[in-house]
Amino acid sequence: MQYSSEDDDLPQLLFDAIFPMLGIVHSARTISPGKIGILRALAAEEHVSATQLSHAIGVSQQAISLSTKELESFGFIERHKDESDRRKLWFRLTEAGRQKLQAEIALGRQALKDAIGKELSSAELKLVRDAIPALAKIRKAVHP
Repeated sequence: MQYSSEDDDLPQLLFDAIFPMLGIVHSARTISPGKIGILRALAAEEHVSATQLSHAIGVSQQAISLSTKELESFGFIERHKDESDRRKLWFRLTEAGRQKLQAEIALGRQALKDAIGKELSSAELKLVRDAIPALAKIRKAVHP
């Protein structure tokens, strides 16, 4: 099936339906989405530079600097100098940070699960479940 002019409003409708769900997830968490992004980026890589974090999360270097200082003060991340070039600074996730990330993910998932269970009928749950593969294809088009 090909995209047609009658589907022109589909991107906006999809955005309007999905975006508030992110709000449900974020409101259940105890740290900001940006800090979650930093923890996620560090969970995916052994060590990451501030510049890499800035690009991965899409925020300024200044925001990264402030957020990493706070995360470091909580013991969730640590900074270390590059072994071969002492001018380079890397961040890595601590075990406490890994546990915090998992806890934050669980909080967000539970909030979404509660909202789904409260708002959707069995038939609507099936519709959502059946739509997941199509939604995953859209995501793959953006992040292969």
